Amino acid sequence: KWLWAARFFKTRGSALEAIKGGKVSLNGIKPKPSKMLQQGDKLKITQAHRKVEITVLV
Repeated sequence: KWLWAARFFKTRGSALEAIKGGKVSLNGIKPKPSKMLQQGDKLKITQAHRKVEITVLV
């Protein structure tokens, strides 16, 4: 849900598809959709038009 709320994806469904499809990694591994983020986590998101690397600060 966080990926959608932070507007990296337009819908929660598209965020879920990206996670299940391996387009999102959390600290170098494929996360489960329900995985809670913690301070210091590193996300990599690959979309058709961009690649984003995020570090969770708070």
